[in-house]
Amino acid sequence: MEEDLTEFSVTTERRETGIIPKIIAVRHAESVANTQGIYQGRSYDTDLSPLGKKQAQALAKRLKKLGIRKIITSPLRRTYQTAFEVSSLCDCPIEVSELIVETHHGIWEGKNKDWIKKNYPKIYKTWLTKPGSVIFPEGEAFTETLKRVQTFLEKEKLSNDTLVVTHDNIVRIMITLANGWTLDDLWKHHIEPAALNFFEINSINGNHRLNLLKLNDNAHLKGLHADLSKHAL
Repeated sequence: MEEDLTEFSVTTERRETGIIPKIIAVRHAESVANTQGIYQGRSYDTDLSPLGKKQAQALAKRLKKLGIRKIITSPLRRTYQTAFEVSSLCDCPIEVSELIVETHHGIWEGKNKDWIKKNYPKIYKTWLTKPGSVIFPEGEAFTETLKRVQTFLEKEKLSNDTLVVTHDNIVRIMITLANGWTLDDLWKHHIEPAALNFFEINSINGNHRLNLLKLNDNAHLKGLHADLSKHAL
């Protein structure tokens, strides 16, 4: 049975109804470091895992049905490899934006989450409970990541056929903004690698309002789900 994609189609016919996503945001497909529970951040940038490559291919097939014509990606290897799979199948250009790069985790980068728990127990606990107040040792404050995402949404020209390939933290921030939550609500939902998150942006009195249309759509990932318990948050 063929999947009904009409609700989230970005074709001309669906544009006329006004019920369309302005953005489809995707966390990159699973990386090698994801399977090892390692914080990658920016400096520990690994390739997609064997499962991640299959996820990216499945994502590309799904997005081809949705008529994606433009991709904006974080510059890191794991996001670009995901974006490249989509670009190759959908024949659409890739733009790179530093604004949606992963949070700078400082000295956590390249370290396993068990090592973090042992060596930075207080900050790690705060990260899991009140992430909005975290400043990563030798890294950035998480509020700086928030500001980058807000700048991206305000300044970037996002059309109805745009895919944003980014990182778990960035997608989560977009969800918190859309729902009117704070950064401390960051962990309310699971965000799977290569799952689709549909948003639209409405401009009201010169201000952009982000709305969440659908969260963590993983219909294309049957048999390809990552074991999130292994991943570092």
